[in-house]
Amino acid sequence: MNAIDLHTHSTASDGTLTPCQVVEAAAKAGLSAIALTDHDTLAGLQEAMKAAAFFHIRVIPGIELSCDYKGKDIHIVGLDLDLADPTLDRSIHSLLRRRDKRNEGMIRKMRAAGIDITLEKLRQRDGDAVLTRANFARYLTDIGFCSSIREVFDHYLGPDMPFYVPKDPVSPSEVIRIITRAGGVPVLAHPLSYGLDLSGLETFIDQFKPDGLKAMEVFYSTHTPEDERNMRRLAEKKGLFMSGGSDFHGAAKPDIAIGKGYGRLFVPEDLLEKMGIKKSCP
Repeated sequence: MNAIDLHTHSTASDGTLTPCQVVEAAAKAGLSAIALTDHDTLAGLQEAMKAAAFFHIRVIPGIELSCDYKGKDIHIVGLDLDLADPTLDRSIHSLLRRRDKRNEGMIRKMRAAGIDITLEKLRQRDGDAVLTRANFARYLTDIGFCSSIREVFDHYLGPDMPFYVPKDPVSPSEVIRIITRAGGVPVLAHPLSYGLDLSGLETFIDQFKPDGLKAMEVFYSTHTPEDERNMRRLAEKKGLFMSGGSDFHGAAKPDIAIGKGYGRLFVPEDLLEKMGIKKSCP
């Protein structure tokens, strides 16, 4: 069975490959389909979908949106979005304004600590990409403030760290509605990364499945075989579709290969049909 990858990032947000290069990397890896799921932006999708025809691979239009749940930053991937939906751009711009407010707060904290950083300097480096903490981490590494991106997150940009600023809260319900209004499939991303045990995940699913949560990432780069079995059982128990992806970011996460994660990831193509995803390119 062919492999796919339903969680990838490009330079439109915090990845290091352009959308075209992400599609090319997926084709070279032998994947039959990918979803480009940049943070809070659709900006890379047109380029990726044009590249799909050239590299003979399906590209599913997607996005990754953040929301707040009991003080935790939860990510919901949206798959198979209708890019012609008139409400989609407006909703995403509203979310971006909240992200901009957070970024301004992090810049103020860093400048107060003596770091030479401005929004203009970040834009010189990253252009019009949606700025996430990963962009800040790369900047701090590039100027020699820290020796690695991991060090930045472990000591400065993680929750409760000196430069961390929480985003204005957005509820999972709001994010799920944005995706479903655009005809997309809302997917709980990397479910084991939030510090929730199985009972906590069940509670989350029970609360937000009525709002339209349709799937969860059973297959993910950091999942062990036991994790994968547990997530499969949970999806089956709660009546969610199974999804999965590498969370590929290029050089920003150099150990994660597109479609293969840390080496053992395999996301089967038949998940697309089970989720009802047919509107893909080429």
